[in-house]
Amino acid sequence: MDNVVKRKPSIVMLANGHPPFDTRIFLKEAISLSRNGFDVSIIVPNKSNDERDGIKIIAVPLVTKGWQKLIVTPWRIFIKSCKQSKDAIFHIHDSDILIVGVLLKIIGRRVIYDAHEDTPLQISYQHWLPTIVKIPYRWFYYILEKFCGIIFNKIIVAEPVIAKYFPVRKTILIRNFPIVDAFKRESVRPYMDRAERLVSVGTLTKVRGLYEMLEGAQKAKEKIDFEFVLGGKFAPAELEQKTKASYSFTFLSWISHRELVDLLFDSRIGIIIPHPIERYKTNYPVKLFEFMAAGIPVIASKEGESAYFVNEAQCGILVDPLNIEEIAKAIVWLFQNTDEAEAMGKRGQKLIFEKYNWEIESKQLLEVYKDFE
Repeated sequence: MDNVVKRKPSIVMLANGHPPFDTRIFLKEAISLSRNGFDVSIIVPNKSNDERDGIKIIAVPLVTKGWQKLIVTPWRIFIKSCKQSKDAIFHIHDSDILIVGVLLKIIGRRVIYDAHEDTPLQISYQHWLPTIVKIPYRWFYYILEKFCGIIFNKIIVAEPVIAKYFPVRKTILIRNFPIVDAFKRESVRPYMDRAERLVSVGTLTKVRGLYEMLEGAQKAKEKIDFEFVLGGKFAPAELEQKTKASYSFTFLSWISHRELVDLLFDSRIGIIIPHPIERYKTNYPVKLFEFMAAGIPVIASKEGESAYFVNEAQCGILVDPLNIEEIAKAIVWLFQNTDEAEAMGKRGQKLIFEKYNWEIESKQLLEVYKDFE
């Protein structure tokens, strides 16, 4: 009897709060699975259907109102999901479409939840939610995630702290470390030839240390000359006009992952100093790892998970994230002590290339899907 080659199941990823070519969803997970023989599609709000690197983007209409995103879009995602193969595995990336996963389980589909954030805790810090609504909203998602943990086939968590909400036997940690290949280049500008630039990339909010970074950089500029580039979206949007009116640094809007890597390879220092609140004490800061992968020293908070990785590699300076004077001194020191700054950058890069990278984490992702073959 001829050997029968067993076909791998198709994978349909579902997202509501991420762009179609999101770094974790598309560049890391979808690409890794596609390269290992899986047929991967992503159902996501977008202007039109698309296809890139063999991965299909199945679009649902974009919406502008918050209630539409929470009610209309999940329904549209569910309808599109029902049109996919009954044998497909549905991989959910946003907590606000968990109800789609529940409905898919009811009609007999296989579902994985990829929890990027500690959702109940994150709700506590949402600026757009009235205080009176936050407690019941938080409890609703706590109960919903617990329920999904019971009925879904597998749970993936991006950070160890998130695992506490889900059953141990079906939960696997797949951390959001950088793709090393994106940072391995034949020709890299030597550290001493890079622009004298401090960089911070990510959502720009007060609680993520926006004003402490700006004030620290402003104070540092009283002693040395350098460029400070901040990339990302302001939240809430009203912060943008006020901040740009008060500070003359360079603000970039959203940039692609490729552009981000280019920017980091032409910068001297990365900074990431969120406030020392519970949410960020347990958070794995992706941008920290990308700074390290690009071979630049980091200024990071002495509170929380960042300190663990910086200490392990001895790749930067830890500061009190609320102390403007400390932040300014760290900036000045790294710009003035270039030999040690370069050595810090090399140590951080070595740690990422050898230990904390997506190439290693992706093996765990493939193990998850082996159970479905």
